[in-house]
Amino acid sequence: MRTSVGRIRNVMCLMIALVISVALAACGSGGGGGTTSSVSGGPASVSVSVASAPDYPTGTTFAVATASPTGTSAPSVTTPPFAHVWVRVNRIALIPVDSIPFMERNKPHKDGELEEEDTAESNNGFVTVDLAPPKTIDLLDPPSGAKILNRFPSVPAGEYGKIRVYYDSVVGEPLIGDNVLFHPTANYHFDVHFVGGNLVVPVSSDPPGGIRFFQVTIGVVGLKIHQAGNSGNVLLRPQVFATVESSPEYIVTGVSDNVTKNNYDGTFDILTLGGRTIPAAFSDTGTGTTWAYSDNVLEDSQMVIGRGKEIAVPAFKNGAIVSAIGVFGTGGRLQASHITFTFPDVRIGKIFSTWSANTSFRLILPSDNLVYASPDKLNPLYTNFRVPPVELANGYNFIVPILDNTVKARGYFPFIGGLGTGLQAFWISIDNNIGP
Repeated sequence: MRTSVGRIRNVMCLMIALVISVALAACGSGGGGGTTSSVSGGPASVSVSVASAPDYPTGTTFAVATASPTGTSAPSVTTPPFAHVWVRVNRIALIPVDSIPFMERNKPHKDGELEEEDTAESNNGFVTVDLAPPKTIDLLDPPSGAKILNRFPSVPAGEYGKIRVYYDSVVGEPLIGDNVLFHPTANYHFDVHFVGGNLVVPVSSDPPGGIRFFQVTIGVVGLKIHQAGNSGNVLLRPQVFATVESSPEYIVTGVSDNVTKNNYDGTFDILTLGGRTIPAAFSDTGTGTTWAYSDNVLEDSQMVIGRGKEIAVPAFKNGAIVSAIGVFGTGGRLQASHITFTFPDVRIGKIFSTWSANTSFRLILPSDNLVYASPDKLNPLYTNFRVPPVELANGYNFIVPILDNTVKARGYFPFIGGLGTGLQAFWISIDNNIGP
């Protein structure tokens, strides 16, 4: 199974973003609704994803109908029909309920969110995170499945009623003609209301070794486009809402140990950075555990690619750096719904030799230069060296004896193969200017 990392209009599919489904056990369902003390507590971690939505959820109440943005009229006949509207998001913020006017709480605008000045960030309890690099999404063709924007690593206890989305450019791609640069309004941001219950981060403590995580999704219903009557500036007005996933989950990060497997079921221990040992398990039962490789779990690397169980489970071994998300079951064992892991050993160097015995090649390194592709040269994950990662089809054909080609191989060392001790590589990136 190979997962393509797609075109620019799809937000990066960061399976590590799944490190964010969260437990709201102390509050009932994830949406909550009731106000929680804003005293700093926790903290919790929150992910924000974006996805296409067919409509607003049933029962959604809307703010009082508003006019078009100030200084605009109904769309002019000169406004071109767009095939795509690309928005480059560079920052997101969680806005506490106390910072939102009472009449606006839980009430999106059905005609689209106005880009208007309302609440300033400073001294109002906003929790912000930058997107580095920025993420580009198409508001006319949003992802059909939830795609991550970013993760807030530390959110204080409290109740949050809106998400503010900041952008640095909006470009419309007409069906005919040249691209149109939208006019930036409201200091390049629009707000997204929570519906069905706000994001409530409880004060209660987390379980030993686990951190409370919340998953938030921005649903994109549509986009209304306005053209100013006098200036002709084109303005966007997204029809959006936010919801909180209610599955109670936690994340535990550390180093894997005592990994045992029975086909695609297994158990392992997580040696946490805090010195605890947390028992965990993965399973093929029901929806099963989902998997991903990450170039750096600890730093939320952009280099993350989902893997099928047939590929990931054999590659998951003692020493992997792992983030496991799930619920704590009997005996305090974490039943993982998703596992993202980083291979502990890496070799980077220029190609020295082509394939030997159909599984290995050498790099120009002073030592430990032998790389074994696992389970054979056909089956590692092959990517381009670039970020975001571009998966290469038949990548092994690109490893040739050309000294200018650089390879980054990730896996486990030491591994004893037919030619001696080397790196058992399950993920290989190639820098040879081949690929999209």
